[in-house]
Amino acid sequence: MNIEARLSCPSCGAPQQTGDRFCEQCGARLDEEQDERVGDTRVEHDLVLAAAVSDQGRVHRRNEDSFYLEVSGERNVGVVVCDGISSASAGNVAARDAASAAGAVLAKALADPDQDASTSLLEAIQAANDAVVQVEWTTRTRRVDPSCTIVSALCRVPEIVVSWVGDSRAYWFDDTEPRQLTVDDSFAEEAVAEGVLTPEQAAKSPFLHSITHWVGPDSPARPPRVVTLRPDRVGRLVLCTDGLWNYAPGASELARLVEALPAGAAPAAVARTLTDAANERGGHDNITVVVVDIDPSAA
Repeated sequence: MNIEARLSCPSCGAPQQTGDRFCEQCGARLDEEQDERVGDTRVEHDLVLAAAVSDQGRVHRRNEDSFYLEVSGERNVGVVVCDGISSASAGNVAARDAASAAGAVLAKALADPDQDASTSLLEAIQAANDAVVQVEWTTRTRRVDPSCTIVSALCRVPEIVVSWVGDSRAYWFDDTEPRQLTVDDSFAEEAVAEGVLTPEQAAKSPFLHSITHWVGPDSPARPPRVVTLRPDRVGRLVLCTDGLWNYAPGASELARLVEALPAGAAPAAVARTLTDAANERGGHDNITVVVVDIDPSAA
């Protein structure tokens, strides 16, 4: 007796035919390799000095976040965090390819300390955009081209440089006031900048997650933003997607979650705690958190 296997998309469950390379429903690749996971819904990467956790959350059927993390030498770190845009096709592939392409550029910058960090980050985001433009996809639904957000950082003690496009964020925590280093590329934030909304009104705005800049073939022709930090004390750099800051939008709220941990908690413990907090508060989106310990005295 010959029984034909029933094939389905691992991302959305739609039925597929033998030989299909892409899901006609959601645009996901059907032959892509699966990440090594902790459990069924989480990826963790612990490099001691820095650590990352990426979690599917409680609602979504797949994780459309992706990250790159590398530690070079004793103190230098390269980080990329990407979030596939939910209204776009193949957002998971866009985020994965963007993180990989940007990470390759940062790896070269880590290997060559003479490379300018800001220039390297801008090149990394351009590489990410070029990679997303090349993403193959097909869909029968009314979705736009593959696209994602990106936030990236080069930590070459004592300097930290962060660059971003979209609403994935970077924060700095030390024993003084916590800070959000990035400003979302969103209609809500632009309304605050123009004085149309207060920060409190923006936090409640239906346009809070309506981004005005992204990585992809139809992205606006404007440069990514860059910020440089030269801390004078030990602290932590945290990069994350909106799956975390949805539940703790202010730097002080995230800081309270971190401060609840024992003093000297490892980056992996911090990343897990923040991810778990987002899940406990609803987990309505994918959650990715990268934590880097920074010690300026190591310079």
